[in-house]
Amino acid sequence: MRTYWRASVSWLWSISFHPKTKSMQQNFFLDLLADNSGLLPVRAESKIVQQWPDKFVLASRGLELTEYQRLGHCKTQALPEPRPLEVVYWGGEVHDQLYPHVEQVIWDVSWESESILVVHLEWNTDCGSSSRDWIVASSQEVAERFVLDIARKTNAPNQSILVFSNGRWSRSRSLFNEIQKSSLDDLVLPGGMKETIGSEFKQFLESEDQYKQLGISWRRGALFTGPPGNGKTHCVKALVRELGVPVLYVQSLSHNHYTSEQLWQMVFDRARKLRPCVLVLEDLDSLVDDTNRSFFLNQLDGFEENHGLIVLATTNHPERIDVAIVDRPSRFDRKYQFGLPADTERQTFLESWQRKLAQETGWEKDEVSTVVAATEGFSFAYLKELVVSAIMDWLQADEKSFAKILKTQAELLGKQVKQD
Repeated sequence: MRTYWRASVSWLWSISFHPKTKSMQQNFFLDLLADNSGLLPVRAESKIVQQWPDKFVLASRGLELTEYQRLGHCKTQALPEPRPLEVVYWGGEVHDQLYPHVEQVIWDVSWESESILVVHLEWNTDCGSSSRDWIVASSQEVAERFVLDIARKTNAPNQSILVFSNGRWSRSRSLFNEIQKSSLDDLVLPGGMKETIGSEFKQFLESEDQYKQLGISWRRGALFTGPPGNGKTHCVKALVRELGVPVLYVQSLSHNHYTSEQLWQMVFDRARKLRPCVLVLEDLDSLVDDTNRSFFLNQLDGFEENHGLIVLATTNHPERIDVAIVDRPSRFDRKYQFGLPADTERQTFLESWQRKLAQETGWEKDEVSTVVAATEGFSFAYLKELVVSAIMDWLQADEKSFAKILKTQAELLGKQVKQD
């Protein structure tokens, strides 16, 4: 996404020093805006300039000072007066606790050898809410350098995944931590497919010089297809963990004001700033449609501008994707089919569970084949559900033969599989 860091020297400050505007009254913009919602930041800026007449004032949008401080690049302390307005919000059922948020505050910031004040204000508008930060520094050079450093360092992924949703990028540390648990070793795929996927992309990242020497564009794309529950998402998570480069994940392409083409532009602009990196497009068929297909294809076809870009896309419905995307190698060089597991894959998957549960449940290795025979047509997701539901029944049932409970559950789930 193209990140806009709009920082402007105080309007009223500039008016008072520019020779052509000496005669203008200091309430010029106040009179122009009257009761418009844009009046509040103008009034705030006027007050700030009056409060610190010997300082340079710089207004900025999107200043992620809290994150910058969390990363260890500065120290912040809220001035006790005027008293900060702090509110709390509930994190929901998953994160069942209260989280603090400061809406109005003046931060005393220690940065490098400078002492800087940051006035942070938030207010409601007709379209929702807005916020602004004013940097009060000793000079223009210090203020601008401070804002630039925050912009550069808080926009880097760090220990996070960049997630695109609702027309903006955000960092997700929870998704990053979840990905760290994923491994290609946990995948059961046929015929060396797992090893091929892992080695291909690792080798690609190590071969930039060779690509240049041969005059070949250093970019790569892969499309993972197949019915749900067979390892596509797990493979993507495990792969990006092993590659160790920045990851951008497109969660949705919807917005009340931006068109899907504008949103795609934001996606590719941001990815190109982080190369080499991985751009993940999950459920590609839901992201590309008739209105944005041509634009999306043009973005994929970029030569120099996509240097070092890996695009990993998944879909449960390849038939819904235009052949210009699926069949042209320059867009997705490789297509990997994640189909329903055959007998050998189901055997391997269930044996891994048998080894984990044998001591507690008494599930014997030679009993696995019976379950394999009863689970034809099951996806890996259904196989996992089979084991989990069997464990729950086993804990409560009088029947303590885990293998028998598995077989009964396989029959029940088999009916659901056929309906799906």
